[in-house]
Amino acid sequence: MKKLMLGALVLAALLPSSLFAQAGPRRAITLFGAFDLDGEAADADQVIVATTLVDSGTSVAGANWTIVAQPDTCRLLNITVVDTNLNTGTLTVAGTGCLGEARSCAFAFTVGDDSGVKTLTCTDGEGAYFSTVSTVTTGVMTGESDETFALGYGGVNSVNGWAVSGALKPIGPNGENGVDAFGSYDVAQKVTTAGSSSTTISGVTATDAPFNLVSVGDTLLLTVGGRVYERYVVTRNDADSVVVDSAVTIPAAGINFKYKKLFFSTNPADDMSFGVAGYKSLSLNWSVDANANTGGVITLFQCTFDAPQNPALWITENTTTVNSGATQVPTSQTVDLTTKLYNRCRFGIRFGTGDDADGAAEDINAQFVLSN
Repeated sequence: MKKLMLGALVLAALLPSSLFAQAGPRRAITLFGAFDLDGEAADADQVIVATTLVDSGTSVAGANWTIVAQPDTCRLLNITVVDTNLNTGTLTVAGTGCLGEARSCAFAFTVGDDSGVKTLTCTDGEGAYFSTVSTVTTGVMTGESDETFALGYGGVNSVNGWAVSGALKPIGPNGENGVDAFGSYDVAQKVTTAGSSSTTISGVTATDAPFNLVSVGDTLLLTVGGRVYERYVVTRNDADSVVVDSAVTIPAAGINFKYKKLFFSTNPADDMSFGVAGYKSLSLNWSVDANANTGGVITLFQCTFDAPQNPALWITENTTTVNSGATQVPTSQTVDLTTKLYNRCRFGIRFGTGDDADGAAEDINAQFVLSN
């Protein structure tokens, strides 16, 4: 399973070299390549199995509760409660959101029956979307005896996720997070293949750690002889060496490079769209080259002429369902931006039911081309 999560400290160290689209004669941008989609059906106890609520409890190792697993991908979490006579108390979940931001969400118990699937309320006002859970704690509680809770995604099946390779945008005016598909990160350390064609790329100087912040699924942008080669990281040997999807020849003296981080979000408050304003035509090209799951892979191509966080104003240009085990050859959808005055578009993917626990990986690819 590809993990698309970064800690807040790591994200703070990433400095984007480009943040906004520049209108030009033609731009071809890869949203993601060889993507392995994750997302299971509802699982009410994925993170913590049903266990007794206690006064001042914690999920820290050796204490009351054990975090048995992390969310399969960034998911909207909730708690499933069995309540007999608990009166007051608060349960708090802390961890990281879809784009690596710190999240803290809680549920306040009340007098009466709180049994059932319960929604967590977050400090940032968004839904409780978590990539990782670090702790679950309770404060002082009253009336607790034999109440239990489980943490997972009870009643919540796979939803649309939005994968974008790029750089994090600055936090928006309403506190929203987002990814710039045109952005990348500069790396000062030089890398090489020792002048030979190879899929293994290493630092010129040992222990320089040029791939310190690079993960599997990220895209390397390598400029050799005036030509830019785009390569996906399939294996990260360590901070000094990676294996990419296709061979490339880099001189022994080495080159500096850029990379695009692969982000994935199911949080509707995150801006995972890409700008199309200033262009006359948009073509979205995608394929499903491998597909193992239940319910198939469903794609969703949408555009808007307004704020990207307004769900009512997203217009569907195309949607497809690729049955489990089937593939979809490269498919193109063209939009005339002179008649449809969109300013942003996005491409979502999800399962009809759920993943196969990664018994076999999906292989999904998407690219958009802007032309004038």
